[in-house]
Amino acid sequence: MAEPKEKEAKLQVKFEDIKFNEEGKTKAILACIPLIGLILLFVEKDDQFVRYYGAQYTVLGLAMFVVSFVLGIIPFLGWCVVPILWLAMLVAIVMGMVKANSGEKFQIPMLYEYAIKLMNAV
Repeated sequence: MAEPKEKEAKLQVKFEDIKFNEEGKTKAILACIPLIGLILLFVEKDDQFVRYYGAQYTVLGLAMFVVSFVLGIIPFLGWCVVPILWLAMLVAIVMGMVKANSGEKFQIPMLYEYAIKLMNAV
């Protein structure tokens, strides 16, 4: 009888395992734009640095969409707070692009852990 094939264990990515790759620098910079980051998260299979940035900014984009929707329902609060949050997101995008260009791992507080989970799920 043939032995049953063992299922290949999916490699679990840890934050410490993510290393900068000079060839993927441009993709990592572009991954800081949430929609492009989502695409690169699914397309890029080899470069964990690009996937990390893609996952992190995908989570940021989704969080901003949900928060903007919820706060947008509240008339005065939403009108004042949502533009400030979008400006903060723009600052985070620019900071991420600068860090990706220099080869550093940029951690968005409270979101980078979800990005690692998303990387492992995809």
